[in-house]
Amino acid sequence: MVTFLTAGLKEKTESLIHLHFGDSVSVSFKKVAIPAEVKFHAEKKAGLRFMKKHIYTWQITKDDISLGFAYLDNVLGKSQPITFVVLFNADGTIVNSHIVKYREPIGGEVSHKNWLNQFSGRTKDSTYNVGKDIDGISGATISVNAVTRGIQRSVLVTDYLLNIENE
Repeated sequence: MVTFLTAGLKEKTESLIHLHFGDSVSVSFKKVAIPAEVKFHAEKKAGLRFMKKHIYTWQITKDDISLGFAYLDNVLGKSQPITFVVLFNADGTIVNSHIVKYREPIGGEVSHKNWLNQFSGRTKDSTYNVGKDIDGISGATISVNAVTRGIQRSVLVTDYLLNIENE
């Protein structure tokens, strides 16, 4: 399958995976189409539609043991896409998240590690309410809401991604 990721997004994502999980892990890239029922549920619960019909994932293994997976997707900021990656452990819990490409002129504070760290440890059963569970950022309201909903949406498809990873 030929897949096209622009501007080095695949390489940057794989670099972030190795930074977190170590250089000795193996990564296996897949372009995944989300089934309609999974897509509908995730969009409804997160309050955010997918921008494309597919997402990009990487299975992360070491010595044939699954350590987790990475999920790369986009959300729409005020007028430009924000590309983010979420790293999950093998049971679908968030272990790390990064903004891979931020294209807006303002609101880039969502790229700061301190803000992104609040997603670590969250699962599909966690709450993602900005201002209550997730800190807001003055001057970055649209980006904060978009990234938060995007990360929540990613968590809502983890069961499906874990099932196809084990096929």
